[in-house]
Amino acid sequence: MSNGYGFGGEEIKQESSWRYPIGIFLATLVLCAIFLYYYVGPSVEEFKGDLPSPAITEEPVSIQIANHTFAPAANFTVYPRARRGGSRDEVSLYALWPNMTGFTPGNRREFVDDDPQTRRIDIVITKRTMPITEADRLETLYLPNTVDKRGVRTPYQLTKFAFADRRVNVPTNGYADSELFVGADENENVIALFCFKERSDIPSPECWRTYEYSDKIEVSYRFKRPFLPEWRAIDEAVRNYVKSIDRSADAS
Repeated sequence: MSNGYGFGGEEIKQESSWRYPIGIFLATLVLCAIFLYYYVGPSVEEFKGDLPSPAITEEPVSIQIANHTFAPAANFTVYPRARRGGSRDEVSLYALWPNMTGFTPGNRREFVDDDPQTRRIDIVITKRTMPITEADRLETLYLPNTVDKRGVRTPYQLTKFAFADRRVNVPTNGYADSELFVGADENENVIALFCFKERSDIPSPECWRTYEYSDKIEVSYRFKRPFLPEWRAIDEAVRNYVKSIDRSADAS
């Protein structure tokens, strides 16, 4: 910038010709950066680790839930936040049936897609929120809402119970889209499995169970309905896996 004098001796300031182009360039650069971040940059959920993202490392992660310490390999964890370790209320894991293996690039499709035949088992270990046991829930919450209390025997050692269908303007008990399957494990402990009905509007039906792992911990797991005939082996595999990653001194 240079100075001069006009009529009357007034000082005239001459600004650099580069000032405005540089300002426009910088403003455009900032706008482009904002635009790119908005469309391709990480979201808030990604920063927090709240979006599912598989890992390939098999390094164990130490996670404290209630009075238990679990150490799953990182490639069994669903969310990046779990790989930071530390104290948490719950942790989401997955494994591939029947060998209960973690994520690898070779089986990425079964871990990421929601195909009806995927062999992925989803497992959630969490603090207990329900004071009553699975057997108590069956007797006081589930069976009273079934259509036929006798149920129907299935070929795979489970008794199936149906719930009333959902109807317009008629309140339901929340189980209308599912069926209840009741059985017992090798120790004669009751097992209550729910499965979404096989219908065209439920393209990838799942089955799930929640059981008490300890007085402070409960475990839920889900698998695809086509594998229901293998329920006993799946249940045993899940329970053995959770026990295998429990590093607590009081692990049973």
